[in-house]
Amino acid sequence: MTTSSDDATTALQPPPGSIADVYRLVMPLIPFEAVVTKGGDVALTVAAEFLYEVIARARDDERLGMNLLRNLTAVDWVEQGLELVYHFYSIEHRHAATIKCRLPSEGAAVRSVAGLYATADWAERECREMFGIEFLGHPDPRNLLLDEDLDIHPLRKSHPLAPIEVEQGVDVEFFTKQFPPEEPVSPQEKAADADDAAAARPERKPDAELTEEEREAKRAEQAERVARARELAAQRRAERAAGAPPAGGPRAEGAPPPPRPEPAAATAAAPAAAAAAPVSDDRPPAPPPPELPTIPDAEEDPEGRAAAQAERVRIGRELAAARRAQLRGE
Repeated sequence: MTTSSDDATTALQPPPGSIADVYRLVMPLIPFEAVVTKGGDVALTVAAEFLYEVIARARDDERLGMNLLRNLTAVDWVEQGLELVYHFYSIEHRHAATIKCRLPSEGAAVRSVAGLYATADWAERECREMFGIEFLGHPDPRNLLLDEDLDIHPLRKSHPLAPIEVEQGVDVEFFTKQFPPEEPVSPQEKAADADDAAAARPERKPDAELTEEEREAKRAEQAERVARARELAAQRRAERAAGAPPAGGPRAEGAPPPPRPEPAAATAAAPAAAAAAPVSDDRPPAPPPPELPTIPDAEEDPEGRAAAQAERVRIGRELAAARRAQLRGE
């Protein structure tokens, strides 16, 4: 049995009385495109200029009550641009909705909703550095996962899948000396090396054929390896607690030796003391978001559209750089 494209499109439409109808009832003047996702949720696509209003009104209106932002991510559709995706849930009404917004690949910028949902703070920071979407008015637009000096977006389809040539945050010369690159080896040489290694490997007898003395020696060897591994792990934890760099990195000259691990009682008491300490947020408030230039239609004014997108990117990057400098006290 075949299905026409019209029938397939109709099957994706939300049924009458779904959450899409409630959104249209609360916001009758805002156009929506509603579909049912593969997971059964209703997804509403809105234009970028209505995005913040839709999210704010859905949270505050008692008929929707979307008081939980479960997730925030994006999708790179390459030629079709970026798609920003919000997953909302109402704890009171127990209904969910997905809000989507299409953005251009260049100049993607929207207003931050971190002031509406605390969970949007880190989610927007991650989305910004992974996809290059600027969230104007975010209180702390620093990189969350990447180094501060990196200006790449790893989850974009245009980002290469090869490893980065320069290891960020690592002493490259030291790293190269410690882990020199391997010389290319032909398949014949690999096979010959494997045969030599197999020939040099001592023959191991099955456990059933071991004598009692050999079993005892094997257990002693295993116990020694376990004890050595635990000793090295405890030493490394103590070094990291003292501020040592990750494994493989250089230690600063003249640095004192790391302290030995503390007793279990002292270690267990540390989290309780940290939890009891008062937490204060003395960060300066973020400036209000500026007015963004309107992006014209691509067919009517392609040059003006490109200029508006470039201006949005410039505004977003200047705001992020100014905010980072403000938080660093510069």
